[in-house]
Amino acid sequence: MPEAFKIPQLRQFLIAAARRSLRAAAEETHRTQAAVTLAMQSLEAQVGASLFEHGHQARLTPLGEAVLPLLEELVAAHDRVQNEVALLAAGEQGSLALAVMPSLAEEWLPRVLGDFAARYPGVSLRIADVSSPEVGPMVARGEAQIGIAGLTEDIAGLASTPVARDAFGVVCGKGHALARQGGAVPWRALRGVPIIENTTFHALREHATGLLPARPHMVIKNRTSLIAAIKAGLGITVLPALAQPAPEHDLAFVPLTSPRIGRKVGLLRSAERSPTPAAAHMFDLMLVSLREFAKLKGAKLF
Repeated sequence: MPEAFKIPQLRQFLIAAARRSLRAAAEETHRTQAAVTLAMQSLEAQVGASLFEHGHQARLTPLGEAVLPLLEELVAAHDRVQNEVALLAAGEQGSLALAVMPSLAEEWLPRVLGDFAARYPGVSLRIADVSSPEVGPMVARGEAQIGIAGLTEDIAGLASTPVARDAFGVVCGKGHALARQGGAVPWRALRGVPIIENTTFHALREHATGLLPARPHMVIKNRTSLIAAIKAGLGITVLPALAQPAPEHDLAFVPLTSPRIGRKVGLLRSAERSPTPAAAHMFDLMLVSLREFAKLKGAKLF
């Protein structure tokens, strides 16, 4: 196999060809003219033919003119690859996939994505809005580098970072009887009230056995449709504090007590593979942001 070209030599050749001066190549690359002359002789020996006309300083031979655009392309490709490698290593370029449970995708997630995009505009993002039980398996399969979910059980190959513990409450219109009581209400207050089941009920039923109706009034998994149904007076629902609708929806969140049931929320990532620099940046940003959001919503931090 032929010896690989040396990029510093090629840079000197391109400068000498453009400026028609070995001295200029020496000055621009901070070498002596003698060193550049030896480098060009070495390059010609590697090519197997003369690149400069003998007796004419830095005047290209026909072969030199023919290989010039090829060597320009090689140096440009080297510089492009080197730059992209540096950006990837710095976490400023690449792609990143996230899996986020819907309850955090409405109010909290846009803030994080906006902040990350402003800091690292070269990183492309792909977001999967999936139910909490689906988040862990997606991260375990490598379909997402970071997941945000309710932490109910350990999943092999995953590392979990608990962030906050929040409690469940009723989401209803501000004029609803439960909201007008002016404080927390017991679970028994839900008896006889039309309840709309949502995607958080899978975890809730593990702790609220006998507190929720076996057959809800209706089941709505899409968060947008769920909020619209509550606004329309079709029923109430039960959500964790971090998942309560944003203030602009003008709905009430009434804490539930007797018993007080909570869930643990945190971040998931692979325990077996190192994160990419971009994923590490996103993880750190999410950790800080989620803690601030949880504190704002009254959740207890770990």
